[in-house]
Amino acid sequence: MGTRRSARRPGRVSGVVRVRPNPPVRPRRGDDGGGVAVLLCVLLAGGVLLAMAALTIDVGRLYLEREELLSGADAAAMAVAEQCARDGGRCGPSPHAVAQRYADANAKDGVSAVETVCGRTGRGELPGCPPPAANLTACLGDAPVTATYAEVRTLSRTPDGRTLLPPVFARTLLGRGDYAGTRVRACARAAWGPPLRTRGLGVTVSLCEWNDATAGGTAFAPAPPQAAPAAAETVLRLHTTSPGHCTTRGSGGDTPGGFGWLDDADDDCSVLVETDGTYGGDPGVSASQACRSLLPRLRADGTVTYLPIFRGVAGTGQHTTYTIEGFAPFVVTGYALPGASEPSKLTGAQHCDGSDKCLYGYFTRALIPAKGVIGGPDLGAVIVTLIG
Repeated sequence: MGTRRSARRPGRVSGVVRVRPNPPVRPRRGDDGGGVAVLLCVLLAGGVLLAMAALTIDVGRLYLEREELLSGADAAAMAVAEQCARDGGRCGPSPHAVAQRYADANAKDGVSAVETVCGRTGRGELPGCPPPAANLTACLGDAPVTATYAEVRTLSRTPDGRTLLPPVFARTLLGRGDYAGTRVRACARAAWGPPLRTRGLGVTVSLCEWNDATAGGTAFAPAPPQAAPAAAETVLRLHTTSPGHCTTRGSGGDTPGGFGWLDDADDDCSVLVETDGTYGGDPGVSASQACRSLLPRLRADGTVTYLPIFRGVAGTGQHTTYTIEGFAPFVVTGYALPGASEPSKLTGAQHCDGSDKCLYGYFTRALIPAKGVIGGPDLGAVIVTLIG
């Protein structure tokens, strides 16, 4: 009989015991506490952390203060320029008080200082500006050579009246024990003038008629909501059998010297036009449906609209074109047009009848509440924009 062998599992070594190595001993997290404490003491003793605090907090406060001052200067310059623009360059009784109100409103603590209000108005109502600061607190760019503008320079002020921004940590720095704070300043400049382009009523009026109604740009009715005198009302004629000296195209037709319809691509009785641009006219005396709907609202509300003023007209019928001189604020008081007629809201008069087709109203000065580019002649409409 053969010898019986014991069965063994593959891979197992008889009589051998495997011993796992012990895992490495890791230090406890709390064991480095002493090193951090020592490092912190060294940093504090050397003033490094205090210097970092001063740099972070005090410099951060300076930047924040400057942003508030700059926002206040922007708002103040715009407010002064708007007041000057509405007032024909006279700027009202107290431009400095206007600037102060807007500068304070833009400070978180409600307090700011207005150091300077200056500029050029065309009437000498604002003093000329002193030389600009020789650092980053100056207005951007140079002041305009001929344009009208207002400049406001603001200065930090605390509620107790001091004009130094006090430090928080800066005195703790070595050798800075007598540091009292920093004066922070900002500057902004806003200009005003006639717009280069704007959207106005789809009616263009001759420069001759505008000159007659405003005495060459020297006499304007007060803007709403102030009441205009009856003498300010003018009658603009689209078609007439009694031509005046402003009638450039004969006694009737679609393009006399008074006014004419402009092509209305959007069919809303408004047209976006640009100074010195040439635009097509809509022949005929009848107003579009859009204009017949808009004119009653303008008359009832007494709001200011803007009329493109033309200096030249060429062509006839569908080929009529107008060359635009500029823009004039106008308040519609009444009209006499085919299928639409209302007496003057100002005087109660119906100035035109029969075959005469007319628009009644008065010219005024007004600020266009929109951003834009300044350019073109001053016909009473102005915009205000930040320039520095």
